[in-house]
Amino acid sequence: MSAPDHPFKLSFAALLTLGGLLAGVSAHAAGDPWAQCGAALRSPPRPVYEGDRNDTESVQAAADQANLIKQGVSVLQGNVQILRGTGQLQADTVTYDEPAATLDAEGNVRFWDDGLYVIGSHARSNLDENTSEIDNARFLIEDAHGQGTARRAVLRGNDLVKARTGTYTTCDLDSPDWLLSASKITLNKTTNIGTGRNVWVRFKRVPIFYSPYLSFPLSDARKSGFLVPQWRFSGVAGAEFTQPYYFNLAPNRDATLGLRAMAGRGLQVQGEYRYLTQRGSGELNLEYIPNDFAENDSRGLIHFAHRGSFAPHWSASANFDWESDPRYFEDLGTELSVSSRSFLERRADLTRTGDGWWATLRAQTFQTVDDTLPATSRPYFRIPQLQFGISRAIGNRRINTNLRGEVVYFERDASVTGARLDLRPTVSYPMRSEATFLVPSASLRYTRYDLSGTAVGADANPWRLIPTVSVDSGLFLERGLKLGGRALTQTLEPRLYYLFTPFDNQSDFPVFDTGQFTFNIEQLFRDDRFSGADRVGDANQVAISLTSRLLGEDGGELAHLSVGQIRYFRDRKITLPGVARDTSVSSDIVAEAAANIAGRWRFAADLQWDPRLDRSDKSTLSLRYRPDNRRILNLAYRFVRGTAEQTDFSFAWPIVRNWRAVGRWNYALPQKQLLEGLLGVEYESCCWGLRLLGRRYLSDSAGNHSAALFVQLQLKGLAGVGEKTLAFLRQGIPGYEREF
Repeated sequence: MSAPDHPFKLSFAALLTLGGLLAGVSAHAAGDPWAQCGAALRSPPRPVYEGDRNDTESVQAAADQANLIKQGVSVLQGNVQILRGTGQLQADTVTYDEPAATLDAEGNVRFWDDGLYVIGSHARSNLDENTSEIDNARFLIEDAHGQGTARRAVLRGNDLVKARTGTYTTCDLDSPDWLLSASKITLNKTTNIGTGRNVWVRFKRVPIFYSPYLSFPLSDARKSGFLVPQWRFSGVAGAEFTQPYYFNLAPNRDATLGLRAMAGRGLQVQGEYRYLTQRGSGELNLEYIPNDFAENDSRGLIHFAHRGSFAPHWSASANFDWESDPRYFEDLGTELSVSSRSFLERRADLTRTGDGWWATLRAQTFQTVDDTLPATSRPYFRIPQLQFGISRAIGNRRINTNLRGEVVYFERDASVTGARLDLRPTVSYPMRSEATFLVPSASLRYTRYDLSGTAVGADANPWRLIPTVSVDSGLFLERGLKLGGRALTQTLEPRLYYLFTPFDNQSDFPVFDTGQFTFNIEQLFRDDRFSGADRVGDANQVAISLTSRLLGEDGGELAHLSVGQIRYFRDRKITLPGVARDTSVSSDIVAEAAANIAGRWRFAADLQWDPRLDRSDKSTLSLRYRPDNRRILNLAYRFVRGTAEQTDFSFAWPIVRNWRAVGRWNYALPQKQLLEGLLGVEYESCCWGLRLLGRRYLSDSAGNHSAALFVQLQLKGLAGVGEKTLAFLRQGIPGYEREF
């Protein structure tokens, strides 16, 4: 389970002072968060001393001069080395009081332990308690990439450091970009948590907040506490301030509770609960605003999702979405993907698998977001639906059989409703070799309805029994060739697919859940042009395609080109209501191509060409240049005749040292309308990062736009939240990888 990054733990008074001056991002990037720091932060080498570090009881000592007194006070002078276990002390002078089990060190005091290094002017150690006090100290904690100072540092072994009147940073301690100062700092390496009292945090020497108490992580481990607040400004909600609190309930459970204050809307409560078990995982999200100023009404949403296996061969999944009103996402959402949904799904599945068989029991309903849609435009409820399958895939040159079936009841207001039974047994005999394949197949589809609400005189129990036969065949040819001095392999893969399904009049059948597949290369080889069981397409046709691939020395695909078309031997008579019959003798020509060039360039294209009208009905082109993880350019063009024509340009590119520009421009050409515009900069140094983003996007189907401005500052090792910007950066800029 992933978790929110690096929560602050603050008092309520601190929140008032903190306001929204900080909005960080994840403290640990996908790579090394300290990659910008150059050489790793490490303690200086220990002086060579041939002692036994496995001896944690004895005190081992060496010095240029020594006045040793048995069972008394000994004085060691000149390059003194004291070793006890993994701890090693160096000083100019050390006084050892054996009866009191204490050490007193003066002059150039240095102390090493696993991952810990401290220097100071004077040190006092109690060997029985395994504690030390070092005056005027500077300390380094390697694992946390942290450094600090203290008027007095108190050490307990190598697990705990207490700094009185101290400072802490993950930057260069001599010139830190950010610095935490406090009357008392405790760094606990066992719990990986640091705490401070009377804390000031300064950025570029400017105080940015104060807290009487503060806790922060010394690793990326989760911990309960206040997350850093987030500022946001949008044209719909106005200025926003969100303060979340993170609950680390257990290693497999967590929760987040937040308050979102919006100048134009009011106060919203947000909650999220997540769980992960050996049997499954899920999440629950709740949002509620008691009084939306703009609507003068309460509003909210609920989202629940679960997926898992509760017993051997048994699995279950559930999804439930609810919103209070149709404009909730448009007014209070932040993403394009959730601002234009027409329906919200509620679904529960129970699945059982066995040896060569499976069955799924489902209940599915929907909430219609747009109340203006007529009943006939809304999806049917499936309550219940039973789907099942039985497969006996014996293998090559054997008879293979399978059966797929469904029993479902459809419900919708002011519509024809009822039950549908659909059974489809199939038998095939695959014959495959290294260079050829031939797969004849035959199936029989039986469908029967038990309907209510039909027109007067209409059959309430229509049924059909339709056979389908097909033969799929192909060749795999290859040859070696050299290109630019590289040994490559080129393939040639012709494929021929014959399909026959007789005509059976289905015009009186209802259309509960059936549509027509999008036409593409894959559709050439489907045995039906319709999804769902309400229509079975009549067919007497042959599909022809030719594919050629270019393979590298390791067998990886460098490029491919596929082109294909269907030739019809008769007109297609089966259609969906309101759709004219297709009388053409051939389908559009479909083609797709892709190529990887020099490991940096990626080209892809799809084309659907109408040879009768000599025009393209659908096409997509995309080009990506990605020489490394920090630099990426994407250019895409999408065209669907009569539906959409868009250009999409996105990038993430370094501009000067430590700075990178990011952006996206997604534009609808016929409407001359911006779908999404994004422009920003990212800065990353060794110990902090900054992201400035401006976004304008289409927020509803009426063509209205929303705008948002984000400012995120991360102090590495101290603060880190703000995944929302990463979500739409990754969605809007394919291949984007965050800097910090």
